[in-house]
Amino acid sequence: MKSLLSLTLMGGILFSAALPAISQEPASVSRSNIRSYIGLTYRTLPKGFKDNGGWVVKGGRYRADFVQRGNTRMIWFTKVLPWNRGGAVPVRVVDVMELPTFPRSQELHFAFCTFNGQDDREIFAIAEATDEDIRTNIRQAWRANTKTEKIEAINPKGVACKQI
Repeated sequence: MKSLLSLTLMGGILFSAALPAISQEPASVSRSNIRSYIGLTYRTLPKGFKDNGGWVVKGGRYRADFVQRGNTRMIWFTKVLPWNRGGAVPVRVVDVMELPTFPRSQELHFAFCTFNGQDDREIFAIAEATDEDIRTNIRQAWRANTKTEKIEAINPKGVACKQI
């Protein structure tokens, strides 16, 4: 999508969000209501949320956004909606997950992971930080599945992520 403003940072694709939201601001974050963001439609994040970047998941129709509210760090799996020129591209949240905490000896990798040697932009993972170009000591992995529109935990066996 040529209208998406993007930056490259730490190997991931980041999106800017600069125009008013198209739907109401959701209630305050708690673990019990994090799923309430599913269905939220917006052009920019509602007030009180911080955009920490993200990446295009597949074919420009889906993206994953790192969103933070207070100390709650989340991944919002979003679907790009029809757009009629001008302004930020609208998206709808199709799934949400809270990012687990992990030690400084580990890093979150996204956009440049492989599964059984094949590039797979749906996969993101937490891996041990090493000096290797390819991280293979994967602790946790997930798939932003564009067929089911769900974030799914996956077995990390066979997952590797490029250190960018």
